[in-house]
Amino acid sequence: MSKLTNLLKEFHIASKISIFVYDENKKLTDKFKPTVSPNFPEKFLNKIATTLPAKSCRAFNTSKNECFSVLYLASKKYHYIIFWCNLQTIEALGYFRDSFPSISLERLIAYTRIFYFSLFNQLPEINEPTFINDSELLINDSFDQKEVYHNSYYRELLMLKALEKGNLAEFKPRLRSFIESGTFGKMAAGNELRNSKDLLIATTTLFTRAAIKGGMHPESAYQLSDKCVQKIERLPQINSITDLIQEIGEIFLSQVRAAPNFSNATLVFLIQDYIYKHLNRPMNLNQLSKQLNYSKNYLCRIFKQTTNQTIVDYANEQKIREVQSQLVFSNKSITEIASMLGFYDQSYLTKLFKKHLGITPIKFRQKYHM
Repeated sequence: MSKLTNLLKEFHIASKISIFVYDENKKLTDKFKPTVSPNFPEKFLNKIATTLPAKSCRAFNTSKNECFSVLYLASKKYHYIIFWCNLQTIEALGYFRDSFPSISLERLIAYTRIFYFSLFNQLPEINEPTFINDSELLINDSFDQKEVYHNSYYRELLMLKALEKGNLAEFKPRLRSFIESGTFGKMAAGNELRNSKDLLIATTTLFTRAAIKGGMHPESAYQLSDKCVQKIERLPQINSITDLIQEIGEIFLSQVRAAPNFSNATLVFLIQDYIYKHLNRPMNLNQLSKQLNYSKNYLCRIFKQTTNQTIVDYANEQKIREVQSQLVFSNKSITEIASMLGFYDQSYLTKLFKKHLGITPIKFRQKYHM
C-alpha cells in the first residue's frame, strides 16, 4: 500500500469524509467511505473538467446542501481525488452547524486545505465554488435512468435510533427523510392492499425491535406489535401508508418514554440533543419543555442532578465551542457569528467568550485562524 493510500485512509478515519480516487479516464481506483454511504454519483463526476493543471483544487456545492472538492494530481492512478460531504456524512457527523447551507461547504474546504498542505507543505488556492443544480441533473437523468431505488438503509437506521431514544422531535424528521429517500418495495405484486399491509407489518417489526432496545419490556413490545398487526389486517383499505407508519412509530415511541428503563441519563441526552440542534437560537426552556413533554422545573432539576451544570450554562458552553470553530475555520465577522448562534448582540458574545476562555474572540482568531 502506497504512502498516499495510507494517508487517504487515515484522513478518512479522522474526518469521516468519503474519499474517492479516479484515474485519468475517470475510472474509480480506490475509495474510503462508511459502509452504508453511497458511491460518488456519476452525474457529479461528469461535471468535473478534464483539462486542469496538476496540484489544483476545485470546490462544488449542490442545491441539496451537498458538496465535494476535487484535487487534481494528474498521475495515472491518482488523477483525481474527490472529497465528498453528502447528506449521510452530514447526518453521521452530527454537526448542527451543517444545517446552515454554507457551513458543510466551509468545513469540506477546510479539510481539503489541510490534506493539500500535508502533501505539498503549502495551502492551495480554491476559487469560488461551482454551483450544481441537482434538480436539473435529475430531470436530465430521468430519461435514461429506469432503475428505482429502495429507501435508504442508512436513513432507516437513523429513524430507528430516534425511536430507540424515545425522541419524538428527532423521529418525525428522520422518518420523513427515510420515506423521501426512495420507494417502498413490492412484497405482493398485483395486490396493492396486500402489499401495503405487508409493508406496514414489516415496519411494525422494526419498530418493535427498536423499542425493546430503548428499554420497553420485550413481552409488552411483542403484545403491542400483535395488536398493531391485527389492526392492520382488519383495514378494508389503506389511503396513506406513510401516515400509518408514523402513527405506529409514535405509539411505540410513547411506550419507550414510559418504560422504567427510560433513565435520567436518557433524558439528559435528549436535552443535550435538543441543544445541539437549536444552537442557532436563544436558549428557550419553555420551548424545550414543550418539545420533550416534561415540565421545565423537572428538566432543570434532572439535568442539574446528573451533570452538576444548569441547562443554560451547558447551552452557552456548546455555543462557545461553535464560536471557536467559526473563528478558526470561517471568515465571518464576530457580529455575523453572534447572530448565527442566537446571541442578542456581539458584546454579550464577547463577554461570555472571555469568561470561558480568558481571551476575546478577536485575539483568539488572530492566534488560531486558518
